[in-house]
Amino acid sequence: MNKQTILSGVLLLSLVGPNTAFAFRTCANEATDIYSAATRYVVGEIDFDDATGEASGTETTYNYANRDSEGHNECHVTYELSGIVEPGSGTFVLDAQRTNHSATCTLDLLDAKYPEKSLYVLQMTFAGDGTTRVHVADSGEFFANGDWRSGKTVYKTNEGCTVSSDTAALTVSGA
Repeated sequence: MNKQTILSGVLLLSLVGPNTAFAFRTCANEATDIYSAATRYVVGEIDFDDATGEASGTETTYNYANRDSEGHNECHVTYELSGIVEPGSGTFVLDAQRTNHSATCTLDLLDAKYPEKSLYVLQMTFAGDGTTRVHVADSGEFFANGDWRSGKTVYKTNEGCTVSSDTAALTVSGA
């Protein structure tokens, strides 16, 4: 280790202080180095044909935790999507089949939050500037922002954060 590296470390410690806490991923709470924190976001990609009404794609949910009793901190789950789009309306009715997940996902998490099969009904608003807003069709609740071009849309949710003082409550298996 050279002098410059040591001086840089000393300078960093003097600026932030030895007791400064750092937030976990997108969590604004600076106490996430003391407490359990978990974040989650979803990325989707759908190809569609307004002429035939066919739609297909994938959606992957990414879960991260700052603590896990087994040393894991990431779990992702992917669904293959297939179904229909109502031409001109932006309404997608999609069957979702869980096709992949990381080895660090526990069976408890998969069983509780990620069923093997599911039904998605999404309402997409396609703007002239190439952006899209995705809502849950039955509730109207905002879900994600994205981009689109003729026959294809991609979207990503915001990364949500949950902080808990219960160290067992928020592991990857409980995210």
